[in-house]
Amino acid sequence: MSVLADIVRNVLVIIILASFLELLLPAGTIRPFVRFAIGLFVLIAVLNPVLGYFFHDNNFQLNWWECKIDEEAADSIAARGQEINERMVDQNQQMLQEKLEGQVSAVILLVPGIEEVHTEAEIKDGTIGRLRFTIYIERTEANEESGEIKVFIDEEDSAELKQQIEKKVNNVVSNMYGLEPEKIEINFEGGG
Repeated sequence: MSVLADIVRNVLVIIILASFLELLLPAGTIRPFVRFAIGLFVLIAVLNPVLGYFFHDNNFQLNWWECKIDEEAADSIAARGQEINERMVDQNQQMLQEKLEGQVSAVILLVPGIEEVHTEAEIKDGTIGRLRFTIYIERTEANEESGEIKVFIDEEDSAELKQQIEKKVNNVVSNMYGLEPEKIEINFEGGG
């Protein structure tokens, strides 16, 4: 008698859940698949107790919702999942760093007097820790009146130009990325 009670109880629960699910589904092509899945659950709900009643020696457990994994396998799965997660974070961190370096370099190239710039970014936990710039200053200045090109810049002019560029770079990076000037390192190459 308990077998029959189990069957009726399981079928009623499945039918109630299926009715509720069908009310939520829009009319369309997915309903036949849902009805098919519900039919399979009803079949399992009926066969599981009946097979258990007739075959006491064999264990016909079809409890998909009860996942039973031994502790060693669970630890192995968790360790593997952690390893995959760390690898994904490292790849994303590297991609983020490369994209940020390219973006910052493109913005810094807009500062007058800079011919080329190489950027190195340190990113920790998704935030910018430090930016290092290697800036190559334009080597020539044109004199518009005489048509001459001044190849070498005086030391005084060079120091002033570097100071102006450094100030502009600090302002741009601070305004765009919210980075304090202490976390911005600028090295100059070329240009005097």
